[in-house]
Amino acid sequence: MNLMQMMMSPIITLIMMTLMPKDKKRMMENMSTLSSILILMQTMYLHMDNNHQIKAITLLFSSNTETNNMTMTTHQLCMDTLSTSLMMLTSMLMLTSMLMSKKTMYHTHKKLFMCLFTITMTLFLTLTTSSLMMFYIMFESSMMPLMMMMGLWGSRKEKTRATYYFLLYTMMGSLPLFITILIMNNKLGTFNTTTLQNMEIHTHTQQQLFMGLFLAFAMKTPLIPWHSWLPLAHVEAPAMGSVLLAGMLLKLGTYGFIRFTTPMLTNLSKYTSPMMMIMSMLSMWLASINSLRQNDMKRMMAYSSMAHMGMITAACFSMNPMSKKGAMMLMLSHGLTSSALFALVSFLYERHKSRLMKNFQGMSYTTPMLSTLIMMTTLAHMSTPGSMNFMGEYLCLLGLWELHPSMTMTSTMGMMMSTAYLLLLYIQITSSKPTTYTKYKMYDLSLNETQAILTLTMPNMTLGLMPYPMM
Repeated sequence: MNLMQMMMSPIITLIMMTLMPKDKKRMMENMSTLSSILILMQTMYLHMDNNHQIKAITLLFSSNTETNNMTMTTHQLCMDTLSTSLMMLTSMLMLTSMLMSKKTMYHTHKKLFMCLFTITMTLFLTLTTSSLMMFYIMFESSMMPLMMMMGLWGSRKEKTRATYYFLLYTMMGSLPLFITILIMNNKLGTFNTTTLQNMEIHTHTQQQLFMGLFLAFAMKTPLIPWHSWLPLAHVEAPAMGSVLLAGMLLKLGTYGFIRFTTPMLTNLSKYTSPMMMIMSMLSMWLASINSLRQNDMKRMMAYSSMAHMGMITAACFSMNPMSKKGAMMLMLSHGLTSSALFALVSFLYERHKSRLMKNFQGMSYTTPMLSTLIMMTTLAHMSTPGSMNFMGEYLCLLGLWELHPSMTMTSTMGMMMSTAYLLLLYIQITSSKPTTYTKYKMYDLSLNETQAILTLTMPNMTLGLMPYPMM
């Protein structure tokens, strides 16, 4: 098993689905589910392979210059623990999306599955490329299928406006990244990140590159004040769109900080570290306060994601190996738990066409399985000991304490606020007096829905108790 074989799996599936007739819906569904399971197994195997750090595939592309000489531009697809962990997360989210769509979007399976496999393929290339230009192309390509999903299968009337917002902020984030890559190639003569990390870059050039990279990745994360697109996108996106957006696409911003910004611009990252951490803490606090004010469960989860991403960003700029390891674990664990919560909220919306907490009071009396899974996911999301979220936050705070004890106290208080709004959510929808709807019309999870949630919650609990594979 190697990286090329795994990369070919979503491509082959896309080709087969393109050639398959639209009326073969059951066959298409089975093939897509089996392909997603196969891709998940491949990513797990690659992650557990002890030699994956040294494996690489070199793709050579030639281009003619003004002279008669031929120049060779090398693009490497490489793996390390961070990339394979996020590839596993992508595979789990894809399988969850497949299971979620079996009931709700049966009539649009072909287009939907093609969007899902396209996102998977572009994300895999984004996470493994060592070329900044290839990263930019795949980085932006991964947003296009999600935009289509939001516009075609959005849940409410404002889905078009949400799609425009998403497109606008995506383009705003893309422009500084593209300009930065062009400046980098013009002044340093290469796109290869390994080469760039070993270069001595002039301070003025570092400042130009840092501003472009930070703006691009801060909009994708997102940090306040570049966040206004996220709540609207989550509210209007279909269930699978919210799962993929919260689970993986937001992680591309912090992935960029870990992979490109801090290794290539180490000196400037150290110098600006206090300012970046203050901005991250401010984003975490404001997002947590906004979460406490929400009645719509999807908006609450959207602001909750922003709060956790603020914590991850602070750990990225701590320039401490322990905090960076915690940030990597928290990226994976947050991707699992936040996606599971968005999936559970979408199941509630399918039953009552509402996302207001007051409409689901007393659910535990009539839907024991749904209530139990909400409890498990909520406990994991607020970093209860035994969950992977706890391990990630513990390492983040431990690394921060060595450098900035005051920042550690501030971030700890911010994470305690996340416990407050998650407990509020759980108590209000499960332990209150049942409404007429929940008492007589609410029904429990189906087998597919239960499998979709367990696909995300079980790995989180397992890796929380045995975190060695992620270390």
